[in-house]
Amino acid sequence: MTTLTFVLPRAARVVFVVTQVSPVCRLVGRFVVNGHAGRNRVRFPRRASKLKLDPGTYRITARTRAGRLVQRVTIVVVDGRAPTRAQIIAARAANVCTATERLAATVSGSTGASNTTAAEQPSASGSSGGISHSGAVLASSVEKAARAVRPVLVALLVLSIVLLAIASLPRLAVPESRANELLARHRMEIAGLGTAALVAVVIAFLLG
Repeated sequence: MTTLTFVLPRAARVVFVVTQVSPVCRLVGRFVVNGHAGRNRVRFPRRASKLKLDPGTYRITARTRAGRLVQRVTIVVVDGRAPTRAQIIAARAANVCTATERLAATVSGSTGASNTTAAEQPSASGSSGGISHSGAVLASSVEKAARAVRPVLVALLVLSIVLLAIASLPRLAVPESRANELLARHRMEIAGLGTAALVAVVIAFLLG
């Protein structure tokens, strides 16, 4: 028989939770006590309690209905002859629930990391898809621009041929003296414009 002692500032219902922490981790049960203001004493196990305590280490936690912790104690239940002081100290320190919680947290963390890695892979694929899509759009835009420029290049090619042809005409080919005079005066400029237009067309076709 153990007496649990706790202090309350005011009357309140207190919920006791009994958990075995060694050699196994399990919830044994719970019970409720109507506490009064001041010091309270509760016998454990209760007289009408159905809790069965096998040999081992138990943690008893008492909280009010509001969740305020009022007491937490560790008791050791033995069977047979009385243990030594060293055995009691070792038994009170034993807690397999802590190891179980750490293992669960480790497994949960590893699972979370795996899920994160798996979730990142589709994201990377989606990113590659986005790059490919952007490249396709860019290629399509360039092709449309090239199609739009082709008529201009053809017209420029025709213009260069006409200018070079005019620049190569002899004086006798132009019967009018005024036109003959203009041709003679600007023959070099006309030939230069025709050559420049031809070069521009050739470069555009090579780049395209």
